[in-house]
Amino acid sequence: MATLVANGGAESPGVNSEPSNDPLKAERQQLYDEDLLLACQQLPKVELHAHLNGSVRPQTIRQILEERSQAGEAIPVTEQQLKDITVGGDRSLADCFRLFDLIHAITTTHSAISRIAAEVVRDFAAERVVYLELRTTPKARLEHGMTKESYIEAVLDGIELGLRQTSSGSSQRQEQQQQQLQEERPTGQADGRPAAAQQPGAAAQCTTHSPTRDACAATPAGPSSPPGGSKGGGPAPAVESSASAAAVADRGAGTDTGAAAVEGGGCGAAHYDGADACGVLGSGPSSGGGGGGGGGGGGANILVKLLLSIDRREDAEAALETVRLAARYKARGVVGVDLSGNPYVGSWGAWAEALAEARAAGLGVTLHAGEVYSPDETAAMLRFRPDRLGHCCCLDPQLAVALRSSAIPLELCLTSNVLTQSVPSYPEHHFAELYAAGHPVVLCTDDSGVFGTTLSREYAIAAAAFKLPVSALQQLARKSVEYTFADEQEKRRLREIMDRAFSAS
Repeated sequence: MATLVANGGAESPGVNSEPSNDPLKAERQQLYDEDLLLACQQLPKVELHAHLNGSVRPQTIRQILEERSQAGEAIPVTEQQLKDITVGGDRSLADCFRLFDLIHAITTTHSAISRIAAEVVRDFAAERVVYLELRTTPKARLEHGMTKESYIEAVLDGIELGLRQTSSGSSQRQEQQQQQLQEERPTGQADGRPAAAQQPGAAAQCTTHSPTRDACAATPAGPSSPPGGSKGGGPAPAVESSASAAAVADRGAGTDTGAAAVEGGGCGAAHYDGADACGVLGSGPSSGGGGGGGGGGGGANILVKLLLSIDRREDAEAALETVRLAARYKARGVVGVDLSGNPYVGSWGAWAEALAEARAAGLGVTLHAGEVYSPDETAAMLRFRPDRLGHCCCLDPQLAVALRSSAIPLELCLTSNVLTQSVPSYPEHHFAELYAAGHPVVLCTDDSGVFGTTLSREYAIAAAAFKLPVSALQQLARKSVEYTFADEQEKRRLREIMDRAFSAS
């Protein structure tokens, strides 16, 4: 498969190399080679299902804990729990939610939240993601002086900081720091390939093409997550994306971005010049055009929006509060709401009114659906007809037919589903059936830190597992633009970016 290079864009360091303790390294090496991964890294891509805290860097978790320890604070996790967070492996959904609880216990300050958001933006930008929708559950931690409003503002400040750093010519500094990090990184760590990845069909699962009710229904629920502890939070195995070493620069940078929202834009628009800024991917910010507030003298090569997540543990009142907060922050780039969290808790009736209000307010609505076998709830979600659905792993044949008839775009997260054993293996993922049927699908990472992946790797996995040519990958990326919650002008610019990059390949 030929390498796709967008108008001479420079390769970011480390992107096309597997992390040393990647839990699926052996599986991936069997699926694709470095040339394919590099080709996928060069593709301009759209990420629509990325939980903020689930995308945190493992080194950041350790550094935050070190800073808290030096400040005399009690450390909320044991060394073994920290190892569980930062070393990947196969995990059930219940295991994942226990880890998400840990990450929430660690990231309790505005500065930590802003730092994570800035790093996540840079990491996705380094992967040539040109449009990113992050999602997170607003959290109130009054003992730390954090309200839900101030949490949202800390996230938005971090996004703006990350965009400003991306657009300010910091790529050279990041490359130098990444090289230093690579030289210092320990080697020889063992892989933890999941049993489900080793043997297709090893665990009975529910998928659109292979429904097994008992497998999904019998999975034990883990301890209940605290309010606000949705799947948006999450730990990370020790894997770095290529922009990974700007932590030192972040310290002391604070969250005072000085970036004003601009018309039609929100948090990303002040740094985004459409085709002029992003058309030559990897070549740095545009030298012309109105880069806008936040500094840098040009547009970033990524447009970022935010979704606020309703935690499944929340009652109707809390769900409505989240929706109204999303509407309040539309001017700063909040474009939708998500329903996520532990799929073993809560009931559809608690959130239906809030989700209807979100739709009426002009917000996009996406729902985690079918993570476990829950036919009544999934049927209710399909009747609601959200703008998008996530996962949909556990569907009986009747629901699978209803899903395909709905043509609702699906956010599919291959590695996440394999590692949590929601599907038995990559080749058996329901992506294959849905893609063959022409159903709208978009490849996503879910929790790139937790699952040790990148969007480039997800594209490479799909290409290899389902024998997709370069042209199919390009079409997947371009069609993803249509499923975003961006406005029409932004979509037009994203299409131009895609077309320009693909015509040059």
